Amino acid sequence: MPSIGYLGAGQAANLSGTSGTQVKKQDNVGRDEFLQLLVTQLKYQDPEAPMDSKEFAVQLAQFTQVEKLVSIDQQLSKQTQNMSSMTGYLGNKVVLSSSNVQVKARSGGQVELNLSQDAQNVRIQLLDKNGAVVGQSVVDALPKGKQMVSLDGIAVPDGVYRVQVKASSKYGAGEFSVPAAVAGIVSGFIPGPDPKLIVNGREISVGEIQEVSIPSA
Repeated sequence: MPSIGYLGAGQAANLSGTSGTQVKKQDNVGRDEFLQLLVTQLKYQDPEAPMDSKEFAVQLAQFTQVEKLVSIDQQLSKQTQNMSSMTGYLGNKVVLSSSNVQVKARSGGQVELNLSQDAQNVRIQLLDKNGAVVGQSVVDALPKGKQMVSLDGIAVPDGVYRVQVKASSKYGAGEFSVPAAVAGIVSGFIPGPDPKLIVNGREISVGEIQEVSIPSA
């Protein structure tokens, strides 16, 4: 940080009512302290020998440069933090707070099913915006608990569909509904002001994630 000129840092501190405190070294003076010293210098300058206008312009230009450097440093720091945070998701399994899947080239990625009991078979149905079933994938027996199911090879046009899951009880207790949510492995991310994760070929906001876990072998 440049020196202030006519009024030293120690004098400015005394004039500002901060006597008795240790003044920062000039190398460590921040932008707020620099501006305070400059204002104090103008306030207490000698009326018979005012600051030279050229030197004042130089100091203002230096202060502007400092402001820009501080702003750039803050932006870089924020971007670095975002990059570090996003990198932590890579390779992990995420479950989203949504049951809408995006189908592209007959692939709908993966969904996580939460079965309350063992199932004889499971029908994963895709519903259009009107609630009509336009396609489904049938899976044979699945045990109770959370299960990941792939929606590859499903014959529906490209688009976004709501998932509805029905299962037949293994013990003859009839049909029951199964909660489902979009899930997948984070394969990449897109940095920026609004960073996105890549899951099942889709761009996902971090706010859509409700669960993160290490994928099972």
